[in-house]
Amino acid sequence: MGRARASVAHWLTFGVVLAGGLVVVSVLVFTILTAFKAPGEAFGSGASWLPKAFQWGNVLAPFKIAPFDKYFLNSAIVGVAVTILNVLTCTAAGYSFSKCRYPGRNVAFTIVLGTLMVPLEILYVPLYKIVYDLGWVNSFAGLIVPAATSAFGIFLMKQAIDTVPDELLEAARIDGAGEFRTLVAIVAPIVVGPMSALALLVFMTNWDSYFWPLLVSDESHRTLPVGLAAMQSNNLADTGVPVILMAAILAVIPTVLLFLSLQRRFVEGINMTAGIR
Repeated sequence: MGRARASVAHWLTFGVVLAGGLVVVSVLVFTILTAFKAPGEAFGSGASWLPKAFQWGNVLAPFKIAPFDKYFLNSAIVGVAVTILNVLTCTAAGYSFSKCRYPGRNVAFTIVLGTLMVPLEILYVPLYKIVYDLGWVNSFAGLIVPAATSAFGIFLMKQAIDTVPDELLEAARIDGAGEFRTLVAIVAPIVVGPMSALALLVFMTNWDSYFWPLLVSDESHRTLPVGLAAMQSNNLADTGVPVILMAAILAVIPTVLLFLSLQRRFVEGINMTAGIR
């Protein structure tokens, strides 16, 4: 009876997951096919799953109706800069909280974790005031610096660095290596997986960020989410639906490619952080 119940539960779980996967895939396929449709085929009486004729010109259409290349470049600059800064600052802070001994270390780490419970919406007003006073509104500094580190990233890297044997660090210190050299030469190569996982999560989060870029950026510093929203508001008719969907697909491509390239490292990093061997 126990095996029968386990088998039923297994196939029931498989069926639920399969159904959910089919729904997600069907939506994705419909989006891609609609992006290649002609005006008037997306909705209404003339709508269908397959386009009557693939409109390959839709691939370039977002660049014609808006400065889409500028949005893309701005998102790339912000995403890459924020990702690099997060990997550096979170790894250094995680190393400090994990392997360094100093008064108030545990209290400081508890405070860092406590910030995870603070909704971002509460921070936007004082953060905007600081950015405004520094003269960073409508600049890349206002988009990059406030997101240069994260409490979650510090926690993730601390958990990963906790798994590094203290004996390795002691041996490096006996050989005369300082803390910076120990971090760079000993610790960093061991926690490449968690660093890759952090980089992927940070890049995807900032690539899709909408509200903060909307607050602090003008038209010349718009990122893709803000630019897509502006494009959508100007192309609400059925004729603009395929173009907007094509723009959304183009905007997703970098994160998909990054995930595929870091997939193995991402899984290794999550397993290492969770203590799975």
